[in-house]
Amino acid sequence: MRARTTAPVRRAGAACVIGILALANAPAHGQAPRAEDDRAAEHARDAFGIRIGAEQIGLYNESQVRGFSLQDAGNYRFNDSYFVRSAGVVDSVVSSVVTRVGYNALEADFAAPSGIVTFRLRSPFEAPRLHTEVALRDYGGQFLDIRLAQTSVDSRLAGLVGGQMLRARTSSGLAPNYYRFGSVVEWRPANGIKTIGFASLNIFDLEGTYGVSLRGNALPPPMRHPQRYVPGWSDHDGADLNLGLLTSAAVGGGVELSGSLVHSRLNLKEADFTQFIVDGSGVGRAVTISNRPRVNQSWSASAGASWRAAPNQRLYAELRGRQTRNRFAPAVSVEVGSVDLAYPLPPVAEPDLTPAPSTLDSIDQLSAGVGYEGTFGRLRLKGGVQKSRHRRHIDAPERPTQAATQIPWLYDASIAFAAGRRLTLFASATRGLEESGAAPETAANRYELLPPAIATQQELGFRGGLTEGLALIGSLFSIRKPAPGFDANNHFGLSGELRHRGAELSLVGALAPRLRIVSGAVLLDATRSGEPVKTGAWSREAVGVARFQSMAGLTYSVPGLEGLSLDGQLNHATSRRVRSSGDLRTPPLTTTDIGLRHAFRLGAFDAAVRARLLNLFDADGWIASRSEQLDRPSRRAFRLSLTLSH
Repeated sequence: MRARTTAPVRRAGAACVIGILALANAPAHGQAPRAEDDRAAEHARDAFGIRIGAEQIGLYNESQVRGFSLQDAGNYRFNDSYFVRSAGVVDSVVSSVVTRVGYNALEADFAAPSGIVTFRLRSPFEAPRLHTEVALRDYGGQFLDIRLAQTSVDSRLAGLVGGQMLRARTSSGLAPNYYRFGSVVEWRPANGIKTIGFASLNIFDLEGTYGVSLRGNALPPPMRHPQRYVPGWSDHDGADLNLGLLTSAAVGGGVELSGSLVHSRLNLKEADFTQFIVDGSGVGRAVTISNRPRVNQSWSASAGASWRAAPNQRLYAELRGRQTRNRFAPAVSVEVGSVDLAYPLPPVAEPDLTPAPSTLDSIDQLSAGVGYEGTFGRLRLKGGVQKSRHRRHIDAPERPTQAATQIPWLYDASIAFAAGRRLTLFASATRGLEESGAAPETAANRYELLPPAIATQQELGFRGGLTEGLALIGSLFSIRKPAPGFDANNHFGLSGELRHRGAELSLVGALAPRLRIVSGAVLLDATRSGEPVKTGAWSREAVGVARFQSMAGLTYSVPGLEGLSLDGQLNHATSRRVRSSGDLRTPPLTTTDIGLRHAFRLGAFDAAVRARLLNLFDADGWIASRSEQLDRPSRRAFRLSLTLSH
């Protein structure tokens, strides 16, 4: 395992502490607190998922939206621009990550069946000149965040640079390190013209990952906390890189042009994964899968135009292209031997990863689409049609070249009707080509990309304003796409059909002048059909999907103590099927988080102290995943941060 670079983190943290102590002795100016509240709950438009920094609220996130993974589907946007994501994006350049489904997805041109994840880039024009956060993270982890922003004298050019260092700790006793850097430059040469360039780099040094699969018909006891479940030499190291350029221009006559170019690249130097196969007593065997270096990278570009032919009508068109290249070599499996989850992993020799021939998995895609949006009194109509050409080419050692091409027609259509001053009814239908993700580490074809799949979605819903500041959103939806799963040879692929039908509700807004709520619930029927279900190889019910989920978050501003607010969040999910065979399920899981935030002036700075206690009652157990793995919930943890902005 590589030596850990901790000295720079300690020096930077010490410098920040000294600076904070100096500021504490500076004279206060007495102004009202102006620090922006960066809690996700304060920025949520619905209960379907938003993340700001380390804080997440809502029913969904990138890995779970209506029972599907948008990380697999690949439906990503930078602001409103299409891009293909191969690597993670750092928070130094991103102000929020928003999951868009239902009513709030109607705004998107060329909507996607499973929903959209939007990364909102920070605007250096709106950012504070200096932003610093020093934090204590889960289980004693340490976090430092610094951002600087500057605007030119003529207010046409602005830039932002930032860096983060996280010495994390996990509930399984691991100590990953992250070093993150980012920059955003924004140029506004004239009214209606804007160009944004950004760079995002995340260097990560983890200690490997692990998973648990089950044999037998009983769940094992909960895992010990904290306890190391990977070999001493295990690693998961590499770097995420994203570079992008976005531009838009209003050129007159109701015409707007836009374009984007984004490069996303993951360099994975080491990736060790330990697989536990245990019975109901937690006893069994383990295998560590040690991967050779691999590279996933993509280029994506778009060029769009829209014409507002009349104040209430708009025509739009877009051309999208992508090039994805994933290169990887065979992994080496190391038999650990007998294990018991009640005890640490026994010592095992590190394998010698000699060079090996690699496989190149290539995807080239080109899509062209046109659309129309019109408002006629209370009625709004929107629809688009696309033609896409998707070609995949696999060059593997000692195997014939594989190639497949799909050229489907895709569409999206929606209608919204303002039935009253505060009530809007809507309906939508979408047909899209979505990625299917990759085979999990436990599959015989681990990391192999699955073919893209045609997905369809139909939705019927409403948005109602209960008061001026309180909105209720509800919908019924149905999504269909090919179903992923294991065959008799442990090969993970697509077979049969997966259908998710559900009903969801979101209530967001002010219950009272000082009390804000973000709450939601979803009832989901996730079923599979096709030959594997007919033969009994697969269960009809999908694996790893909760039938019911709910959450509620409250924020209360304390009267008489300006700047102080209290908050709490409750999350609940019902049981999940563990695997395709048998009827074993994980138990329901309910977690509670509480916190407070105090905004105040500290010298020349707007300051805020934030404290949170996550999983207050230390709920533990197992969570079943779609890949038939068992995961553990994060145990009780405390976070404390001080933020300074100027």
